[in-house]
Amino acid sequence: MHDVQFYTYPPAGVEYDYVLRNIKQNERPCKHQIVDIGIYDLIKPPYMHTDDKIRRWEQLDPGNGWKVVPDAPDITGEFGVEVDYDNVKYTFELLRELYDPDDPTHLPVLQSRYQDINSLRDSILKFKKLYGVVDKLGIGSVCRANNIKFVVRAIRMIRRAFPNTHLHVFGLRFHHLRRVYYYVDSYDTTAWTFPRTGGRPSCKNKKECTEYFYEYLRCLESLKQEMNKEKTLWEYVDLDVTK
Repeated sequence: MHDVQFYTYPPAGVEYDYVLRNIKQNERPCKHQIVDIGIYDLIKPPYMHTDDKIRRWEQLDPGNGWKVVPDAPDITGEFGVEVDYDNVKYTFELLRELYDPDDPTHLPVLQSRYQDINSLRDSILKFKKLYGVVDKLGIGSVCRANNIKFVVRAIRMIRRAFPNTHLHVFGLRFHHLRRVYYYVDSYDTTAWTFPRTGGRPSCKNKKECTEYFYEYLRCLESLKQEMNKEKTLWEYVDLDVTK
């Protein structure tokens, strides 16, 4: 049975074992946490991580968890904000400066240009050349991707390159999860703030947030049961990332 672990920042007053939080958010009691430096600061000047943010990240002790090595998505492709740097090049600069493969708390991230499979392939090859096969790896390239074919191909490509690595997918959408369930180990999303059925807006208060959160967990559990009934063996696509 394959079990994909869901991380999120739960509603106020709700205890949840697997937390993903922004470095600015309060710590929550949990079994395991992932702490992210955050990307939304990048859509406004100076469009890069500040020295203060980097210093705060360096000083952070994630305790029972991992801290995400600072990275940069394709701000122009994902948000329509023009920046004067290449996000992939910047991400590798941050990796070289900050990532310590021997530090068990560091979670490195693969980035590419927006919905660009060739850019992702190049990132995979470059990462493996620099660091080899690592024990855990974040996937940042699909967070805001709308093209499901890109999402599926990207995640399968990364799994093919890292068959035994723990793969965490940032911002994976629920309807994409079904297509990549057997290729990922964990993911995060805040999509539970929206109802699982149409006709209702996003949650507006504590009661609605709690209701939507548990509704999401029930839907996720149903999906897990369905997926593990349908398929018990991994089947990788025949995709050679060196081509």
